[in-house]
Amino acid sequence: MNDPFSPENTQDPASPVLRAEDLRCDFLTVEGIVYAVNGINLSIGRAEIHGLVGESGCGKSVTSRAIMGLLDRKHSRVKGAVFFDGKNLLGLSERELREIRGKRISMVFQDPLNSLSPLETVGRQIAEAISNHYDLAKDELNKRTAVLLERVGLHPGAAKQYPFELSGGMQQRVMIAQGISCEPDLLIADEPTTALDVTIQAQVLDLLKKLREELSLSVLLITHNFAVVAETCDRVSVMYAGYIVETATAGEFIRNAAHPYSRALIDCIPRGQGGGAARQPLPVIQGFPMRHYDRPAGCPFAPRCPRAEKACGELPRPRDLGGGHLVLCHHPAGEAPAPEGIPSPKGAV
Repeated sequence: MNDPFSPENTQDPASPVLRAEDLRCDFLTVEGIVYAVNGINLSIGRAEIHGLVGESGCGKSVTSRAIMGLLDRKHSRVKGAVFFDGKNLLGLSERELREIRGKRISMVFQDPLNSLSPLETVGRQIAEAISNHYDLAKDELNKRTAVLLERVGLHPGAAKQYPFELSGGMQQRVMIAQGISCEPDLLIADEPTTALDVTIQAQVLDLLKKLREELSLSVLLITHNFAVVAETCDRVSVMYAGYIVETATAGEFIRNAAHPYSRALIDCIPRGQGGGAARQPLPVIQGFPMRHYDRPAGCPFAPRCPRAEKACGELPRPRDLGGGHLVLCHHPAGEAPAPEGIPSPKGAV
């Protein structure tokens, strides 16, 4: 009998596991149209941890839900293309999406206690995620559940517990076990460490890296924490007002962020004041994020950018700075000094 959990290997290992092209997401509201995602391009490599970074409301979670087909079709409009395994996910029916969702692409949400049912044991919920796609006997389901719990660092006996009996970190591990239960090609992790203390946060991130190695798992890691990016991600894309304004390898990004918004975010990271140096106030980004009811004719960051010029009245095209470093800016910064003292997640606050 073939192992139902063996990798399908239907994709070229050198090709992206997922590629979004000109992805747009609008919402119809009583106040007008909300332009949440504005024509982004995003590519996630096989066995890559790709960070999607930005402030609250920039479109990160909407992007992930558009990929998963979880947006309300009645009140939203999704355009563009999301290619996975040679198929455009946006052109599939709900029935076809259910064959992929949870099996080939799965998702871990930000708040596990709201995502897990309080009325069922965690073991039963993990088993349900498997049985949605595979017809296995009860004994085999229980065995598979125990293996998954051990894989994420929990005792198999936790299968008999309810979510409210577990700590926040243990709940998040259960969510990850549920997410990898069918050994997907891509795991989307939406702010998986936000509600956790720094010690448990580091453990969860280490777990994601370990699973990436064991399962050749690709991860889209949505976060606002640059310490997480520096410690965990291979590549990073920065979102602002529904646009991806910069994409680079994590190391290149931390050293040489080229977009003014990216540079400003990195400059806002607190750093130690050694040697009795006088405390310096943290820099701030002037102004306010643009309203999503307004689609700008030019660069969305121009009203807040200290380097804005007349040319910024037009939307810039992505520029390739070499090595896959792309930036959406008319005049990206040149070589920037490497910031010092980027905290790791183990010491982040």
